[in-house]
Amino acid sequence: MADLYSRKGKLNDAYQLISTMTTPTGTIWSLLLSACRVHKNVDLAEKVASKIFEVDPENIGARVLLSNIYANEDEQKKYLLYGHSERRAIAFGIMSTPAGTTIRVIKNIRICVDCHTAIKLISKIVGREIVVRDNSRFHHFRDGECSCGEYW
Repeated sequence: MADLYSRKGKLNDAYQLISTMTTPTGTIWSLLLSACRVHKNVDLAEKVASKIFEVDPENIGARVLLSNIYANEDEQKKYLLYGHSERRAIAFGIMSTPAGTTIRVIKNIRICVDCHTAIKLISKIVGREIVVRDNSRFHHFRDGECSCGEYW
């Protein structure tokens, strides 16, 4: 049953089920740890790994799997911030200019949907105006909104 929950992505249900077993083995916990990797649930993976290390401290496979989960999370973070040049430029601008300064970025290709959405959120969070010039227009981001009105 825990395997079915895990495969369906119902990781918390699987965790609760395994937790109610009288003596869950490292193998059973490892099944859930593998599902945490597939479904990218790092927080639960850490809990599950600690359970594995309690019942099976010599479980090298769990250590390797947890390491892979951390590596995947790092790759996702790199992609979210560093995958697109405008996000990198904005992050650098925020770090290297005084609060309230308008950040201006110029690029020669069209801004992608993910970056457009991210920059709207960034402008709201940091409370700055961010101006991005792509190959067709200026985008003025302020308070979580863009001047293009989502028509670009």
